[in-house]
Amino acid sequence: MSEEIRSFIAVAISPEAAEKLGAAQARLRPVAGDVKWVNPDSFHLTLKFLGAVERGRLYETWESVRASLAGAKRFAMRFRGVGAFPTRSRARVIWAGAEDGKTELSGLAERVERACGEHGFAREDRPFQAHLTLGRVREPVLNERLAEMIAELEHEELGETAVDRVLLMKSELTPRGAVYTELELMLLD
Repeated sequence: MSEEIRSFIAVAISPEAAEKLGAAQARLRPVAGDVKWVNPDSFHLTLKFLGAVERGRLYETWESVRASLAGAKRFAMRFRGVGAFPTRSRARVIWAGAEDGKTELSGLAERVERACGEHGFAREDRPFQAHLTLGRVREPVLNERLAEMIAELEHEELGETAVDRVLLMKSELTPRGAVYTELELMLLD
């Protein structure tokens, strides 16, 4: 039996943007309750989560993704505002919004989605939403203080990053959280 690799396809974030996004996390922490925060060193924008995939299938899929992204142009993305899914007061996921560049990012995600579909990966049920996960609430409860702080950060400028590469990432779950390892990268034109 071949090894399975828990994996996803993503875009990396610049250290400067990660620092500003981390500062937003720091402002949220005192009021957030029981949240598993994403380490700023691990910030990324997920284009497609693949899950546990047999090594051969994973690399065949990656080659299709690379082919689908041929000619894709690099662009700048700006992060602005903090929000939550499903609502601010009953947050499950706390995120930073992608502003400038979100149309281009959605285009990359659609190309990746189609390429992965050719290898039997199910299409996402929901439309792609350009966002960066800051943290996940372990046990969502009504939290008005968190909702107020998210509202305060709704229009906050949170940095800019160049989107110049797409990454195939490995995700290993540990007691301290997920550890991400870059397996492959493709530079954009």
